[in-house]
Amino acid sequence: MPRELQRQAAERLGVDKLGAVNLVKRGVDARERPPVFNCTVDVEVPPRFDTDDALKRLGDNARMAPATPPLTCERKGSAKLRGRVIVVGSGPAGGFAAWVLALNGYRPLLIERGQPALKRLQRIGLFNARRVELDPEDNALFGEGGAGSFSDGKLYTSNRDEFIPRVLETFVECGAPQRILVDASPHVGTDILARVVVKMRERIIAMGGEIRFGARLSDLEIEGGKLVAARVNGERIEAGALVLATGHSARDTYEMLLARGVLLEAKPFQLGVRIEHDQEFINKAQLGRYARDARLVPASYDLACHVKGAPELFSFCMCPGGITIAAVSELGCLNTNGMSFSVRASGYANSALVTTFGPAEFGNGPLAGIEFQRRYERAAFAAGGGDYTCPAQPVSHFLRLLNSPRPLKGTYARGRKYTPLTPLLPEKLVTALRANLPEFDKRIKGFISDSAILHAIEARAASPVRVVRDKLSRESANVAGLYPVGEGAGYAGGIVSAACDGIHSALALCAKFAPA
Repeated sequence: MPRELQRQAAERLGVDKLGAVNLVKRGVDARERPPVFNCTVDVEVPPRFDTDDALKRLGDNARMAPATPPLTCERKGSAKLRGRVIVVGSGPAGGFAAWVLALNGYRPLLIERGQPALKRLQRIGLFNARRVELDPEDNALFGEGGAGSFSDGKLYTSNRDEFIPRVLETFVECGAPQRILVDASPHVGTDILARVVVKMRERIIAMGGEIRFGARLSDLEIEGGKLVAARVNGERIEAGALVLATGHSARDTYEMLLARGVLLEAKPFQLGVRIEHDQEFINKAQLGRYARDARLVPASYDLACHVKGAPELFSFCMCPGGITIAAVSELGCLNTNGMSFSVRASGYANSALVTTFGPAEFGNGPLAGIEFQRRYERAAFAAGGGDYTCPAQPVSHFLRLLNSPRPLKGTYARGRKYTPLTPLLPEKLVTALRANLPEFDKRIKGFISDSAILHAIEARAASPVRVVRDKLSRESANVAGLYPVGEGAGYAGGIVSAACDGIHSALALCAKFAPA
């Protein structure tokens, strides 16, 4: 591979020989037959090479390699910290905020309402095996690593944030495989990610940070528009600054923030169902006769369609070789999600199929979207029998309005109950599914079948709430010292984007305050 990359890069640039050639990104284009690797490389050009001419000639296929900024703050602020720097939530936004704060000498206190990653893994396994009841504080949504630890472990984001390389490098430093630095769609899996966040925790502590588990933020003290203190499990902790990285499911925290006068607003979010296919079918549909080529990973898809007169429908968090799970934190509610381990060997592929809901559908109150989510989560829970059995139906039956109960094969460990799904879903979602699924079937022939199973409901693809913040200071719009970050605050949509958001806000905090 290295020699071939050097040869092709030299040929593309019109030179006989290049200096160092380093692989930056590698992805598979499955549209070609045979599938081809698309590679991006950094090259060292020979002396007297006309770089400007090459950049102009190659257009979007060439650019000067940008410098990645450091995670250290060159000029720390001078404002005095009257209390501790607290980070609430150990998901990617909070974890990386704490990492940057510790790296810069601020000795943050990181509090997490859930449990350490490995203990959490065990608890979720027991829940899926029906050996324990749901713990509202220790589940697939709360705990070390956040909700992203129990999804597909994707480290891909469509944004172009300058800190993405630093996020990936940090993951590798803490035990993730080197390949994530060059894969176009990097993936680690829940099993590896759990070990990575443990290493991050150990490094944060080694740099002077403190971490408490089973520690829930219950209240904030705000005086004159400034944060004064936080209450954690009833203990009052004086706080000079607080990074709020609670994730998208801390509904009680949103209620507390609203009661304390923190400026919140409703925001659009995605809601849908999760579909599951045989992975072999997806491989054949996407890769043809190369479906079993050992050089290729299990195939995925990314579908979006907007039939005229109907809402848009698109796939989200597609998990090749993954499993469908109950991702719940609230008693009496059922929400699904997809996750996978590093080997992606379940034999099934799953994906959310979602459409976007805004205040026009659920109301303008800051927490109206949460009540909208709850309504459908409670309906799904009741329809499944009240024990986290998931109501499910073949997609072909759903489209033909059939009610013909039959055994349903798949990965959802808590069990599935054949249920006509139309009455359990918002009308807008039903319309989007009925209009757009036939178009999906045209793109992936056989997408609609008796063996493709829909699960209700996937309600937590994104936060329905935004904690409004100032664009420059990154503090709450009306509470100084409060830094809302990540998915829960309404500013990110995945592991890497949340991590970058946490980094930016931590550096903004460093630029304002001097270390205590």
